[in-house]
Amino acid sequence: MRIDVGQLFLRNWPIKLAALFFAVMLYVAVAAQQPVTQTLTLRLAIEPPPGRPLHKAPGHVTVLISGKGSELMKLRSLPAVLAKTIPDTFSDAVWQWRLQTSDIPLPANADVHITDISPSDVEVEMDPASRKEVHVGSRVSVQADSGYVVQGLSVLPSTAVLVGPPKNVAAIDSVTTVAAHIASVSGPFFNTVPIDTNPLGVVRVIPKEVRVSGEVAALLQRSFTGVVVTMAASGFSGYSLATERVVVEVWGPQPRVQALTRDSLRVVAHLVGPAREDGYARLTVSTPAGLTARAVPDSVPLKAPPTPAPAPKRKPGRG
Repeated sequence: MRIDVGQLFLRNWPIKLAALFFAVMLYVAVAAQQPVTQTLTLRLAIEPPPGRPLHKAPGHVTVLISGKGSELMKLRSLPAVLAKTIPDTFSDAVWQWRLQTSDIPLPANADVHITDISPSDVEVEMDPASRKEVHVGSRVSVQADSGYVVQGLSVLPSTAVLVGPPKNVAAIDSVTTVAAHIASVSGPFFNTVPIDTNPLGVVRVIPKEVRVSGEVAALLQRSFTGVVVTMAASGFSGYSLATERVVVEVWGPQPRVQALTRDSLRVVAHLVGPAREDGYARLTVSTPAGLTARAVPDSVPLKAPPTPAPAPKRKPGRG
């Protein structure tokens, strides 16, 4: 009996085609669950500190990854570039980086494992940097609340370290904070203020911010009566002051004003214009630093020198 091979293939062909499809799918599903190892090549992109170019561009690293085939397919979203920025405060000429598995940006939902990274140690060379310690100045203004006065302002740390190209670092003698204002202060205060980096260019500063602190004290006004006025050294030409004692009003921190005595104040008369009968002297008050004072009145008229008594007449002699 003759067998028609063509008929055998065509008989029940939809069932046979479906069986073939499911067989292929079963093979793919089983293969996707088998452990597979994949090699990825990533380009290194190293960003040096500003103003310090690399002497040689870094190469590539090879990453060996193992996992199920279905999981490895998720690595299609893995970037082809491995980027790293060198800290801008790094000052040496050679920077080293030991690659860890955590440095490879694997997708969070991929159940795979990194078995090898080659090379694992990366070394790049760049222009050397210079380090220099400079003073930190404050541009912070403080406004005390009504009835108080600011007692000093401190900056901590008071110095900072500059890192950058030697020529740029050598041109900088000091740094300052950014401009800031603290208002309505009625007690101890502190604020963290950034250092102004705009004038520094490619130079980096350590630290990037400082702490500005201070205290305030209650403001006290006190009057001292009967303070003696001292005349300046010269120019009075025999004229004296119409008033030799005045009242002095002092303002300042309460503890310091309370500790003052009359002897702590010095009132000096300075001649205004030439010495004459209608002339006067301006009064200034010298006080310890941090205090404000004024004399009441703030000027004194001059008093003409006494007129000398006429010489007695000589009696005519006897001849």
